[in-house]
Amino acid sequence: MNEVVNTPETPREQPKTAKRVRTNPAGKNRIYRIIGEVDRPLLIVVFALVCIGSIMIFSASYAYGEQFFHDSYYFARRQLEWVAIGLVAMALTARFMDYRILKRFAYIGYTVTLVLNLLVRFAGTVKNGARRWFVIFGVEFQPSELLKFFLVLALATYISNHAADIRSFRKGVVPMLLISLPAPALTILQNHMSATIILILLMAVMILLSGTKGKYLGIVGGAVAVAGTAALTFGQSFIEKYVPQVFKRLEVWRDPFSYMTYDTGGKGWQPAQSLYAISSGGFWGLGLGQSNQKHGYLPEPHNDYIFAILAEELGFFGVVSVLVLFAVFAYRGYHISKNAPNRFCALLSMGITAQVVIQVLLNLGVVTNLLPSTGIGLPFFSYGGTSLLILLFEMGILLSVSRYSFIEQE
Repeated sequence: MNEVVNTPETPREQPKTAKRVRTNPAGKNRIYRIIGEVDRPLLIVVFALVCIGSIMIFSASYAYGEQFFHDSYYFARRQLEWVAIGLVAMALTARFMDYRILKRFAYIGYTVTLVLNLLVRFAGTVKNGARRWFVIFGVEFQPSELLKFFLVLALATYISNHAADIRSFRKGVVPMLLISLPAPALTILQNHMSATIILILLMAVMILLSGTKGKYLGIVGGAVAVAGTAALTFGQSFIEKYVPQVFKRLEVWRDPFSYMTYDTGGKGWQPAQSLYAISSGGFWGLGLGQSNQKHGYLPEPHNDYIFAILAEELGFFGVVSVLVLFAVFAYRGYHISKNAPNRFCALLSMGITAQVVIQVLLNLGVVTNLLPSTGIGLPFFSYGGTSLLILLFEMGILLSVSRYSFIEQE
């Protein structure tokens, strides 16, 4: 409903197309709440990424699907079903979701998501040696995917509600840490290192955006750096004993080609084959559907390492094209945040944008072996129905925020 909102936030620029304006006749200065069209460049980029990602899912998975499910279209068909559901969810969210509803239920949603991430440790389904999934009516669901969004939502709510105290260490930094730290703590219990890394980085981004004093950021950052350095220097035996999967991944990362044989457990096979795929793509690639590595060499090529198949088939040109799309996405997310109607919307928009950008950068680092393998999927590309649905819901929130603006008239 288009109604007047008296807000202390700095008024934002008026969108190019405004549908309806309702004014407040009382008072000399009046705040106009403008509801216009969604951000078209972002909408186009999201559609482009979804389309390219769906094509690459089919191209990367048809050999795997034929071998293990006797159906070349197995993964493509299931992914397209989720794409359809996700696009409907994105459209409905962009059109009807009011950001004030999100803010109202932020803490409740965050608490429920924390509980789900605790329960999955004991009542979840084991897959690939990890207990991180719930299976509901045959649909696999990772509660950690929801936790990323609700962490951003909860922090955006707290920061916007306590703008006057946010520069205080006791009322600003400490509460933000208390809100944030349970999230990565629960994913550590799940041995879910990729989600833990993303949550910690999201926490850091939101605290940085909060506007707290630089010296407090330095204290927190310095403490983390000292702890990390100490762990790497003196804690190798501890890591090897209590989190052996992390220690093994670090060893494989140093030289994946030395861990490709059967007697070493084949732990380096996937990153090594990923590098082979990338290096064989050349400038134009081997051609769509012509990858060699997906034929039994690169395990589950439609998942975390799908970008290696893209590089092999579409080459340097295809890689740059996709990276440009993600860069445009990041810019439009920043633009929406900069022109958001209030502090909450700006923080929420930047948080969602940062989540996607962080996952893209980490996935590219893993695929190219610049970072240890952590099981981070590539947004819009890696196979996964519920994660895509949540991602498109978040895109709907971004588009919804882009529709709102305020102007002030004397």
